[in-house]
Amino acid sequence: MKPSPYFTDQFRYFFMRFKGEPSLFNWFLKNAGNESTAFQFPDVLKNNPKTLLFLHRDMERAAPFMKGMPDLFFKNVLICAHDSLQSLISSKRAHGIYYSDKECRYGEPHFGVLENKIKEYSPTVVIYLGDLFLPRLYLAKISNAPCRIGFSVEKAYPFLNLSILPESTSESNLIAAYYGLT
Repeated sequence: MKPSPYFTDQFRYFFMRFKGEPSLFNWFLKNAGNESTAFQFPDVLKNNPKTLLFLHRDMERAAPFMKGMPDLFFKNVLICAHDSLQSLISSKRAHGIYYSDKECRYGEPHFGVLENKIKEYSPTVVIYLGDLFLPRLYLAKISNAPCRIGFSVEKAYPFLNLSILPESTSESNLIAAYYGLT
């Protein structure tokens, strides 16, 4: 049997691999908590607030966003990304916390380290790029950021509480404009 993409290889989580996506969604949401605080959009993005950025997992999708953002954006950003993106993040002189595929599973020791670093950072805004993956959505929610942004991710609510639909511009141009960096 192949390992779970969401949970560590412990007996405690063994039966979770037989649950469907809706049950897993609810389980992660229950553990992250349902609470959210109010925020004023787009005012919350003014003055470059503390931001936690979850990058796409692969270089081809992450690089355009990183290259499209002005350097000033990265002064107050913590990036949560796959190990393979370290060189991309360091090229922008940004701060990052990294994980491997195995480490980004609930119950792994490194997953607990990620949780603690995210809570300690205490961002005001979360920007989530990439495919919906329950352990990363959980990390976005436990950050306690009032504003958690994704792109075309309505089904990720309440992990992400704002879904933006970019029509004629890139994600990076849209975020830079909201942050007042253009």
